[in-house]
Amino acid sequence: MSRLVRRNSKNRFFIGIIALFIPTFLLTGCATPPPSVPKATAWSARQTRLMQLANWQVDGRIGVISGQEGWHATFQWVQRKPGYRIDLLGPLGQGRVVIESDGEEVRVQTQEGQSWAAPDPDDLLEQTLGVRLPVNGLRYWVRGLPAPGPAPVLQTDTEGRLTRLEQNGWVIEYLIYAPTSIPDLDLPERVIAQHGDLNIKLVIQQWTL
Repeated sequence: MSRLVRRNSKNRFFIGIIALFIPTFLLTGCATPPPSVPKATAWSARQTRLMQLANWQVDGRIGVISGQEGWHATFQWVQRKPGYRIDLLGPLGQGRVVIESDGEEVRVQTQEGQSWAAPDPDDLLEQTLGVRLPVNGLRYWVRGLPAPGPAPVLQTDTEGRLTRLEQNGWVIEYLIYAPTSIPDLDLPERVIAQHGDLNIKLVIQQWTL
């Protein structure tokens, strides 16, 4: 009889120990991970940082397809607020084309020395290169920002980076981002912009900030 009592006591002891640990296991298993930053908050913070990039330089390649025609070129875009300079090498067999703005007037000059000037870069490029490149929009889109004007339709990833942007009839897709010299600030490396039968592909090889 005493053995039975001691055995039951041992059983109750082990059951009590198990009962103490069960709530701990349950709490550990049910613990929720720390909340992530909401996408809207991440995008707002990123947008603020990108808008502060007033001066920058991009080197890369551009491919343009318009209907049945197309061309490609290497390019360098130097942005120095309020103006900019874009060097295109090789578009439409024209050698070097320079697009330069002082913030008020835009000038296009070819390797042969021909030059044109106008207030609007998009109109001017349509007249000189035969393609209406959206320079006014690209100044912002290349950084992963919507341009001023009509409200855009945005899609972002969990880090607040644009993955798709619809604005002014254009659809811009951001395929790849790459790190830059600024900590925790990735910038676009592969961008595709489409408007009707006009397609523009940017391959960015280097950002200088």
